[in-house]
Amino acid sequence: MTDLPITPIDHRKQVILKAIVTDYVRTAEPVGSHTLMAHYSLGVKSATIRNEMAELAELGYLCQPHTSAGRVPSDMGYRLYVDQLMGAGGIAQGEEMNARDRLASRRAEIDIILEQTCRILSDLVQNASVATHPVLRDARITHASVTRISSDKLLAVLVLDNGRVVHEFVEASPATIDVVTASNYLMKALAGLTLAEASAVEAAPEDAAQFGDLLGCVVAFIKQEFGSVEETDVTTEGAGYIVQQPEFRDARRLEAIISILEHRTALYRLFSSVLQSLSEEAGSQGSPEVKVIIGRENPIEEMRHCSFVGALYTIHGRPAGSIGVLGPTRMDYRRAVSAVGFMARNLGEILTALSVA
Repeated sequence: MTDLPITPIDHRKQVILKAIVTDYVRTAEPVGSHTLMAHYSLGVKSATIRNEMAELAELGYLCQPHTSAGRVPSDMGYRLYVDQLMGAGGIAQGEEMNARDRLASRRAEIDIILEQTCRILSDLVQNASVATHPVLRDARITHASVTRISSDKLLAVLVLDNGRVVHEFVEASPATIDVVTASNYLMKALAGLTLAEASAVEAAPEDAAQFGDLLGCVVAFIKQEFGSVEETDVTTEGAGYIVQQPEFRDARRLEAIISILEHRTALYRLFSSVLQSLSEEAGSQGSPEVKVIIGRENPIEEMRHCSFVGALYTIHGRPAGSIGVLGPTRMDYRRAVSAVGFMARNLGEILTALSVA
């Protein structure tokens, strides 16, 4: 995936291009010089606007539908707009407060939180939304405990820093296991380790007689749990918004985008490849940015008439998963960037709080 090349343009062309993008995103209709004269204070004559639009088209920033005299932004035009022209802002304070209220009422299991977060994001941007689930292999064990269930059965519970709680039943004789001592031992042996690290832990020789079976059962469970988790676990919402977009009146385009939304492996790979650089930046700076992928920049051919806006969310300051929106290249990028960044931050805060609750 490579960003489209950008040729510098002067201020007047920037103003005209920004107006064209703004109008086309709002109306989905090609934009002509008369429309720009009527609705935007550009300070120049119609003939000058036409000349500037012609030059923008020659530079690759605009294209002309066959059936219209107006122009529409090209992928390169959108890229220049996103990188240099659109500015900050996008969603109102009241919308942010409403989103927080909706999220606060869903502080439950991770799956439910992700579904609600995606639903809110789709409602904000009127496009489909996607979120990848926290990667289990990177989750750290924050707490471990043992509870006696019956005379010969224990319940070992592990709390992970991504908010998940996992457990395993362990056969044990009441004469050989004291639950307080066993809990302390598991905490000492496993707390702070990732699941990948914990799956290789063995009891020290001096502890093997008392705790070897318990630790062995828990480690075997971790290996089984780690191996069974689908790294392609993805939540999607808002497909109905895609159907309403005029760009997807073409049945083939609609079929392609719906197929992608249903193809979780492709979605996961897309997010993983595009946001890998953001993960590295988050690790060094602690503040992941929002990434915008436009049209032909897309690594998946079937999505090259689409754009998506994505960001990482973090748990305890570490990248845990990603969230974003998917839609036509005619997207309100300013609003999408603002909404994705806002929802990523709030999702991370909620999952961090959940993991220590």
